[in-house]
Amino acid sequence: MISQSDRVRSQLLVLQYRRGDDEAIRELVALWEKPLFYYIRRLVKTEEDAWDAQQAAWIRVIRGIEKLKNLDSFPSWLYRIARNAAINYTRDNSRFESHSDEEMNHAVADTGEEQCFTVADAEAIHWGLQQLPAAQREVLTLFFLEEFSLKEISSITSVPIGTVKSRLYYAKKALQGMMKKEGGGYE
Repeated sequence: MISQSDRVRSQLLVLQYRRGDDEAIRELVALWEKPLFYYIRRLVKTEEDAWDAQQAAWIRVIRGIEKLKNLDSFPSWLYRIARNAAINYTRDNSRFESHSDEEMNHAVADTGEEQCFTVADAEAIHWGLQQLPAAQREVLTLFFLEEFSLKEISSITSVPIGTVKSRLYYAKKALQGMMKKEGGGYE
C-alpha cells in the first residue's frame, strides 16, 4: 500500500527524471517495487513470472514516462502498464487465466451479509485469493490491499466502473464462501 505522501513523492520523482536525474527513476522503482510486485504476483502463476513481468513493466514505464500528461494519475497508469505486462507475459507463455464475468460469478450465493476478516486471517485470505479466478483476485487486490478507488481500478483494468463493482461484489462473496468451505468459521 502506498501512502498519499508517497504518491506525491512519485510525482516529484517523475518530474526529476524528466529533467535528466537518473537517480529519480531508481527511487521511483524502489518506492513502488514491493506493492507492484504484490499486485503482479496475483496475476501470474509463479514468483519468477512476476519478476519477469515487473521488469517488462518498468521498461515500458521508462519508455513512456515522458508521455504521461497527468502526474496525479501516475499510480493507476503504472498499474495499468503492470497489468498489461503481466497479461502479455503470461499469454506469451500460454499460462494466463481468462475468465468471463459469467464464469467468475458462478455459484456465488448472496447472503446479504458483509464479511469481516482480522489480521490473524491473513494467511487463509492469501490462500483464498490464489484460488479465485484472475479477474476477481485482481479487483480484491487493487481495492483492499492496494487501496485504489473504483475509478482508478476501472482505469487500470480498462473496464467500466459498473463491471469493477460487480467483480468486487462477486469476488468478496466467492472468497467468503471459500473461507466458510475450508472451515475457517468466516460467517
